[in-house]
Amino acid sequence: MGYFPVFVDLSNRKVLVVGGGKVATRKVKSLLKFTENVTVVAPETTEEIEKLAKEGRIKLRKRKFISSDLKGVFLVIVAVNKENLQRRIFKLCEKRGILCNAVDSPNWCSFIFPSLVVRDSLVVGITTGGKAPAVSKRVRELIERCIPEDIGKVLEEISEKRKKLPKGERRRRLITRMVERLIPYG
Repeated sequence: MGYFPVFVDLSNRKVLVVGGGKVATRKVKSLLKFTENVTVVAPETTEEIEKLAKEGRIKLRKRKFISSDLKGVFLVIVAVNKENLQRRIFKLCEKRGILCNAVDSPNWCSFIFPSLVVRDSLVVGITTGGKAPAVSKRVRELIERCIPEDIGKVLEEISEKRKKLPKGERRRRLITRMVERLIPYG
């Protein structure tokens, strides 16, 4: 059975990334589109993670993971190649009710980190349930080509119109026509 897609508000939630390599860097960059409360724990990190820490965009703890790093955390990304550490962190998270994703190890995940298309407030998440991340990436690239560059402007225009109309069938029809006009098929 597949994973149920859910979009979660991370804006006021603590997120922990364990690992400091290229994969961790990609995950951090994605997370920063949704929250400013990211902490990275790793003895060694990429220059980009170092830069983000110096800019004050993330917190950085240059050391190995310890269980107290999970205090107050809502979501954890484990971006390390050590399966023993992935399993250990997953088990700790499971006991504490913390969402955990161990990159490339579906057995140690309570959620899948999807391939993301983010354009303003339009967000599309794609996953194969951990079976073939390369397929998710390719589908993301195809979707990115289909989304108009000015989608943010379109979203604002529709949102403003929607606020002015009373709820109901008439509003639904008007908004649907507006969307069809602003975002035509192929």
